[in-house]
Amino acid sequence: MRREVTDHATPTMIPTNGWLADNGNGTYTNPIMWGDYPDNDIIRVGDTYYMSSTSMHLFPGCPIMSSKDLVNWEYESYAVERMEGDEYDLIDGDVYDEGPWATSLRYHNGKFYLMFNINRDAAYVSIADSAKGPWTLYKLEDELYDPGLMFDDDGKIYVVHGQGVLYLSELEIIDEVTGQLSIISKREPDAKRNGKMIYAYPVPGHRYNGYNEGAHVYKINGFYYILTTPIWKHGSKKEIAIRTKDLANGPYEVEDIMTSFMNFWGNGIHQGGIVDVPQKDGTSEWWAIIFQDRSKLGRVPTLQPVEWKNSWPYMGQVDGEKAVVTHRKPNIPNIGYVEPKALPTSDDFSANTLGLQWQWNHNPDNKKWSLEERPGFMRLHTSSVTDNLSYARNTLTQRVVGPDCVGTVKLDVSHMANGDVAGLCLMQKEFTFIGMKYDEGHQSIVINDNSIEHAVVTLPKSIQEVWFRAETPRNEYRMEFSYSIDGIHFTRLGGRYDMQYGTYVGMRFGIFNYATIKLGGYIDVDSFELTTTENQGNLFGINRKIDAERYDDQKFVSDKELQINAKTEWTSDDANREYDLSISNLKDGDWLQYDQVDFGAGDAAWFNARVASSFTGGTIEVRLDSIDGHLISTFPIPNTGDINQYVNVKSNLTTKVTGIQKVYLVFHGASHDLCKLNWFMFGSGEFPQIPPIPEHLTVVCENESILNIKWDESPGALQYDMMFDGSVISNVTSDFSQTGLSPHSSHTVQVRAKNVAGYSEWSNEVKAETCSEEVEG
Repeated sequence: MRREVTDHATPTMIPTNGWLADNGNGTYTNPIMWGDYPDNDIIRVGDTYYMSSTSMHLFPGCPIMSSKDLVNWEYESYAVERMEGDEYDLIDGDVYDEGPWATSLRYHNGKFYLMFNINRDAAYVSIADSAKGPWTLYKLEDELYDPGLMFDDDGKIYVVHGQGVLYLSELEIIDEVTGQLSIISKREPDAKRNGKMIYAYPVPGHRYNGYNEGAHVYKINGFYYILTTPIWKHGSKKEIAIRTKDLANGPYEVEDIMTSFMNFWGNGIHQGGIVDVPQKDGTSEWWAIIFQDRSKLGRVPTLQPVEWKNSWPYMGQVDGEKAVVTHRKPNIPNIGYVEPKALPTSDDFSANTLGLQWQWNHNPDNKKWSLEERPGFMRLHTSSVTDNLSYARNTLTQRVVGPDCVGTVKLDVSHMANGDVAGLCLMQKEFTFIGMKYDEGHQSIVINDNSIEHAVVTLPKSIQEVWFRAETPRNEYRMEFSYSIDGIHFTRLGGRYDMQYGTYVGMRFGIFNYATIKLGGYIDVDSFELTTTENQGNLFGINRKIDAERYDDQKFVSDKELQINAKTEWTSDDANREYDLSISNLKDGDWLQYDQVDFGAGDAAWFNARVASSFTGGTIEVRLDSIDGHLISTFPIPNTGDINQYVNVKSNLTTKVTGIQKVYLVFHGASHDLCKLNWFMFGSGEFPQIPPIPEHLTVVCENESILNIKWDESPGALQYDMMFDGSVISNVTSDFSQTGLSPHSSHTVQVRAKNVAGYSEWSNEVKAETCSEEVEG
């Protein structure tokens, strides 16, 4: 399918270049980075905070970042330039989801220490005098799984490590000049790990005995604290603290310190570190940076306050049961105003060094790329002969940014050689890409989904420049692709593809150039631009949906079984349930808080929402400033017949509202399962009518594996859903292409129109067969 798109970005796109956690008003909104920065560790050196993360098969690896306020961060360096071994070079193997795991960052005697483990190899430590590097990497004598490095105040050096069972190993500095470490403890007889076995998390019958891992070790006020991450009975992870006054011998006490899914149900916040923020009066605030798994976008760091209670460091609120979403920033003395700043994403390659947002898929072949051969461009020579992007060297990657984003790359393809393939992908190990193929002087643009070509368009003439675009629709964990030969008019190619996900590393954009016949060709990368629809906390305007799960706060009571409070869940009102989120478990007296709704000059006239309920008589009060603040609308919750059957409903505003307001939705009615809330919005003008059923649905076979689907635009429609063989593909546009079908296979198609007022009925069903004549209905 080839659809002309004349806008440089999607119609609702506000060009921004990344996620800002800082709201600019003394608060921040989690996650502090909406991208894949897992296994966080955090330290303070003077007035500067430093954070490390892992990146596994991506190099340079183990990013080191700095901040003055724990909210706004910038890259300092990478602690690991590369790892040695053919598999790290994508030669006779790979290290996808392997490589450096679970960093531990510490500062001692003027040096930064970054420790990590590589499974089935050994632990390593990288050392630098400055966070900017250079870093020197040393291999240790044994494995130390998920190491928690600690320099004790008596001069001894320990590492707590392990998985399920925790071990204690002792190290020493063997070179005072370099800071090089050596393990001096040995494995006990028949032990699986180095050092002394000290603790196993008590989960009887579990094959990993609790699976606790990701150790971080501290000595605070006479206690040793080991923060670790065990498996939780809810099928996720949580964070615990193990406390003792004798690290090697115990006795050991244990306490849950973070048991929250925040606003992404089923994914517990876990594995991170804590740090002190000294105050003028000699006391300290404490804060934690600890991640939450956001599925295919990766593991995103959150900033949580730490409350010390009975000498336990509870994260968030309610003794660790509630993570904060939007919260006041840390109180940093004498810091003044910090300008909110996003991490770098877009790049015009005009610098003579590669931006720190970029990492290569496995070790790069540094002889095959250059920023100097053609100033202002990155030149990518082919470095691999392969037919599989997963094994092509020198794929340049950076993180996908949430909640949605668009990546656009401009390439000069005039020096591609016969058999070369170059373009833009979304990948982890598996991939989907849009790219240029050069074959005996002929150019074609292809969609390749994990080594299977799904769509091809042959270009009528030789072109030198091409723009490729990859889009990740909001919350959908899917992707679409388009291309342009002038940078203005973009043509969509192929259909919508599920993100291909591995195990531990989130999805990434990748710029690539590989050979399928022989080396010799090259491309010049002119620019990469990343845009998002939003960039600063949960800031929402009128005439636009507000995802219900994007609350800043909610009514919360202590609930260790996670049964009482409102929670986020995947919607299930159609077969396409994994591509949208709702708030469920709502009951009488619950409330959701949204801190930054911008009503502008006061044009909002109505409130509407998409809700589901099996009760009659419920309402949502829309109030300003507090749960009993000014009432601006009362929204009737309809009985939709089923708690999973959603409808769109509207109520009028009773007063004019201007500027940025704190909005509360207060729920009244049933004492349990009152309703589910998918989204809501404030709108101006006349409330629209539900659009009519789309007409003239046609299904045309392009080849034996592709059906092209079109319909007439419905008046008032904003989006469309398509039912393809009984499964819903949401938010599609005409034209749409369903690709990857079996030859001579039969299919059924329906389509419906929708806007904020609701959904039309489904169109008449159209049946079609690949490689058949056009069918119309």
